[in-house]
Amino acid sequence: MFGKNIKKIRSVHGLSQQQFAELFDLKRATLGAYEEDRSNPKIDTVLKIANHFSIALEELLTKELTVNQLLHFNEAITTGSGVNECASFPGILCITEEGKHNFIANFTDANSISSLQLPVICLPETSADDKLAYVVDDLTMSGTGGFLPKDVVVGSLVAESEYASANGQLVLVLTGTHIYFRQFIFQGEMAVLKASHHGVEPIALAVKEIKALWQVVHYFRYTLPTGENELEQRLAQLENTISALRKAPGW
Repeated sequence: MFGKNIKKIRSVHGLSQQQFAELFDLKRATLGAYEEDRSNPKIDTVLKIANHFSIALEELLTKELTVNQLLHFNEAITTGSGVNECASFPGILCITEEGKHNFIANFTDANSISSLQLPVICLPETSADDKLAYVVDDLTMSGTGGFLPKDVVVGSLVAESEYASANGQLVLVLTGTHIYFRQFIFQGEMAVLKASHHGVEPIALAVKEIKALWQVVHYFRYTLPTGENELEQRLAQLENTISALRKAPGW
């Protein structure tokens, strides 16, 4: 079971055998032998691995670890395809890339979004009344240690009179034509939406253009932000952008 678990740990953290071996002063061949159950590790090696990834020693050695455990992701979190409650937890409306247009076009009031037919995520002991979830679908906020496609953020509704309290925070901002995931800079009657990616320009807009604003209070990583994962995500995003451009009129 140890070999299977460390192979899964490597996969989840985007580490090659060589990278993982170097972390714990091992030879690549030795690690390969562990993963294939051809050799048993020394106890001090097992302890180093368990401590490094914050995994209980017994679980590392005797139980098959899940991806959620390795990401320290609450396995009570569930998802659903509609607006009904998931299990015994309230459903939080979730905006996916496919559902953006529907959400923007049909939005009328932040307090009545539960009527929209979009997917939901369900979090234990979390009120869904003023929450909105959003699946990241670009690299706008991918600056150092930032957010990558498929990460999920959950925001809590902020009243217009309280926008100043969200200054400097990560937010979801809805206008008549877009929904943005950005850092919010409040400037009285104006606001600036800043990206963490150096190639994305900030957006300035009048506060009156904001139809609703949610301050991010939770987030969940689809993958841990390693350099290797980020490069793969950037390449995938580039391919998607090129594909979209090719489908555009006049290409």
